[in-house]
Amino acid sequence: MNWGKELRAFRQRTGLKQEAAAHLLGVSQAYVSRLENSTASPSTQLEAKLERLLQEPEHRPLFEHFRTTISHSPHLISMIAEVDNKIVVDTVSEALRDYGTPFQRLIPGQVLESSNSDVIEILDAFLDLGAFSGRIASMQVTWTYDYENEPVSHWRTTEIPVRDDAGRWYLHGAHVEITAEEKEQLLRDWGGPIKVRTFADDEADNGAAPDPANDTEAA
Repeated sequence: MNWGKELRAFRQRTGLKQEAAAHLLGVSQAYVSRLENSTASPSTQLEAKLERLLQEPEHRPLFEHFRTTISHSPHLISMIAEVDNKIVVDTVSEALRDYGTPFQRLIPGQVLESSNSDVIEILDAFLDLGAFSGRIASMQVTWTYDYENEPVSHWRTTEIPVRDDAGRWYLHGAHVEITAEEKEQLLRDWGGPIKVRTFADDEADNGAAPDPANDTEAA
């Protein structure tokens, strides 16, 4: 194994500085630099430390643990990301994939595409609204799966932006199947298939919330 290459890739994924890696390995920062530049080779003892650093759960970045909770969740949830101005599947819960149509074919790394006009509109809106740049607090969307001879289903999905250890944004989605009538009601209530909540909305709500500490009548 090319330990230097693996260590550099690990640091890039996690945002770990060379000084911090050196501390975890019990070596100098200069040695980590030489190792990553292939001008030094690790001893057998250091190889064991590198293996623990790269593979053991306690050394994984926090976001990797978050992905694991999504993968094994009993709920219908997923996470998507933006790659080269396209939306791709990052993580899918076992429950969502086992639910069947339209989620059974989702796999990590897959580009999300659709022939449904409302789904295309929603995916384009994710990019236009800056959902993957931390510009919104949350979104709710309603959409329909209607493909060839497969069963038609209607959905309400709540998307929450989350950020990994390196500062990259993702959308964490919770999916609920709804009826056609419920979808039509949401379209009327929202004025379209998407309801966006901004940070300004959150601040307004927080500002309007009563402060029990100042509630003299309650005292």
